[in-house]
Amino acid sequence: MGDEAGAPGVSVSVIEELRRMADSLPVGSRLPTVRELVSRYGVSQHLVQQALQALRAEGVVATHVGRGTFVGPRAPLSARATARQVLTLLHHSQYERGDLIAQTIHQRLTAEGHTSVVLTYSDAEHAMAMLRDGPRYDSCILQPRTSVIPVRLLALLREISNNVIVENRAVDQLDVDAISNDPSVLARLVLEHLTRLGHRRIAWIVEDRPDYFYERLGRLFEAYRLWNGLSQAEAPLVFSPSRSGHHGYVDLAGTLNALFRGGPGQHPTAAVLLTFESGARILEAFGKARLAIPGDVSVVRVGTPDIESEHLGKLAVAGRPSRQAAETVLKRLAWRWENPGAAFGTVYDPPVLELHGSTGAA
Repeated sequence: MGDEAGAPGVSVSVIEELRRMADSLPVGSRLPTVRELVSRYGVSQHLVQQALQALRAEGVVATHVGRGTFVGPRAPLSARATARQVLTLLHHSQYERGDLIAQTIHQRLTAEGHTSVVLTYSDAEHAMAMLRDGPRYDSCILQPRTSVIPVRLLALLREISNNVIVENRAVDQLDVDAISNDPSVLARLVLEHLTRLGHRRIAWIVEDRPDYFYERLGRLFEAYRLWNGLSQAEAPLVFSPSRSGHHGYVDLAGTLNALFRGGPGQHPTAAVLLTFESGARILEAFGKARLAIPGDVSVVRVGTPDIESEHLGKLAVAGRPSRQAAETVLKRLAWRWENPGAAFGTVYDPPVLELHGSTGAA
C-alpha cells in the first residue's frame, strides 16, 4: 500500500482490506497476527491496530488477549434491509467458479428472506426480449463470465431494476456497480513471493483470449520488467494460443519447450500462468516438457484457490476464493440498498496466494 503519507486515507484502505478479509472467512476464524498484517499491507503497526480497533467497534472482529483476533458474527441481510427481489443473470458457459458464486449468492439471499431468481442466457438478444416483458427487480446481478457485455443489456437491466452489480469485471463511469479481482494486488503477491525466493527470470504465460484482467496483469508484468531493467528474453511475456470455444491452452507443452530451449542461466527459473486451464492439464504439460516442479521451474497459476481441480494441491494459486467473491457481492448489494444515492463504482476485491509446494529457491 505504499508509504504512509496521508495516513488517514491509508488507514481507511487498511480497514476496508481487513473488512473484506473478515467477510470472506467463517465466523470465529482467526485473522493473521498484527505483524503478519503489517508485512502484507506494507504499513505501520499503529495503522493496523487502528484499523482493527475500528472493526472491533463495529463488531466485525473480536480480539481475545493472548489468543488473537477473530471474525465476529455477521448481521444478516434481512436485519439491514427489507425483503427484496433480486435477479441474477448468468451467461451460459462452463465455469465452475461462476457456478459456485451464483449458488452461494442465491442460497444466502433465499435464507435471508429475499426473493432470488437465477436466469441463464446464451443469447443476449433473446434474454433481453424475455426480460422486457418480465417483472421489475430491486437489484440485478450480472455475471457475464468470459462473454462480451452488450451495452444494451446493461441499459435494460437498469430499466427493470433499481441497481445493477456486474460480477468479475471492472466497470467505471457507468451507473452500475462492479466487483473485480484486484490486478495490482495479485501481481504484487505473486512477484513479491517469487523475487523473495531469488527469481528474476520469470516467464508470464498468458492464455491468449480477450480478457480484461489478463490484459491488465500483462501490463503490470511489463512494468515490473521495465522497473527491474529486464529484457523480454530475461523475463518473457508470452501469449500462448487458447483452445477455440474452450478454456485453456492449445499447446502449453510446446510453449514451455520454446521458453526452456536454452541452457542454465538462459531460461526462466519461474513461470506464472494466466489461464482457465485445469490443474491436471497444466501438470501434464510440464511433464511433457520434462520440467520438474519446483526443481527445474517454480510455478504459480492465477485461479480460484477453493476449487481443487485448478491446483490439485500441487500448484501455487493466486486469486479470490469463490466464497469470498460471493460475500463481496452480497456486501455491496446490502450497502447499495442502504445507500441508493451513492456514487457507482468498482470494488476491487483483494486476492490471496496459496502455496502448494510448486515454488522454491531460484
